[in-house]
Amino acid sequence: MHARRVAVGLSVALVLVGVLVYGVGWEAVLEHLRAANPVAFAAAAGAGAVILALRGVLLRQLLGPVEGSARGGAFATAFLAGYFARSTLPWGRSTGAPVTAYLLARNSESAFEDNLAVVTVAEVFAFVASVVVGLVGLAMFVGVESPEGDLLLTLSLVAVGSLLVVGMVVVLVGQDRAHALFGALAARWDRFAERSPRLPGGRGRVRGRLEGFFATLDAVSAARRTLVAAFAVALCSWVVNALPLYFSLLALGVDAPLALSLACAPLASFGGVIPLPGGTGGIEYALAGLLVATVGLSGDLATAVTLLYRLSTYWQHVLLGGLGAIYLTVAGHPSLVELER
Repeated sequence: MHARRVAVGLSVALVLVGVLVYGVGWEAVLEHLRAANPVAFAAAAGAGAVILALRGVLLRQLLGPVEGSARGGAFATAFLAGYFARSTLPWGRSTGAPVTAYLLARNSESAFEDNLAVVTVAEVFAFVASVVVGLVGLAMFVGVESPEGDLLLTLSLVAVGSLLVVGMVVVLVGQDRAHALFGALAARWDRFAERSPRLPGGRGRVRGRLEGFFATLDAVSAARRTLVAAFAVALCSWVVNALPLYFSLLALGVDAPLALSLACAPLASFGGVIPLPGGTGGIEYALAGLLVATVGLSGDLATAVTLLYRLSTYWQHVLLGGLGAIYLTVAGHPSLVELER
């Protein structure tokens, strides 16, 4: 799966992490890591595995209304291989979605556009859930530190509720407008492609796939119970996402409230906007900076905590996703062979 691009991206990301470690004092960071409590780190790794499982449950839940969608082992291996692509390709959050949809389609009787619609919804749910958990965690953490915490927590919950309501309205209203706009553009492209045989499309192919994409969005949107259950899973995944950070802090002897992890884990994920695999480099700098700013950790200790957190989450997910990708490759699955080309 674009092995050269993956290798280059990971190399650059690791160099950035190395610069961070060197800058704060690599010897001190290494001493902290050597002194880490293995039981607490094992708990962090266990929670990290649960995060990946919940992300799979979220996607599987949303695939429920899609006829012929991947199930069982076929879903598990396709999801893991897709998550590997998401975690190792530059701009993984955007490039990983079509790769995951492609693998799910080739491992099932459902169409690519149906799976792409579901993966897109899953990504949106995960993002909104991260914002919700981050805001609530931040309010809870500030509440521990200040007497005005109860009021701040209440205001934050109201803000989160308003965000969800506004977001749902925008999605419902914007979906029809997007359908009309992209439908018109797809129709024009198909007409243009008919006159240029070398271009993909023509004979309504692009418009047909787009219609399937929006039809699946409509089907998923109509399944209210599915949406509620899926969003609940997304919230749970981000709550659990705080546990590896919490246990990593404990592993290095830092007694910090769970609310700190609930706030910092989602907020640090915004460092992943840089075009590197899994946001590696940006997330490390963001999380280490947050730990220094919020609880006054030294740079070397904050960096050591960050490395333990990323080992128990991102790098574990790369390993597990890689096993799924290796299985499909060894099994000679045609989807991966075609994807390499």
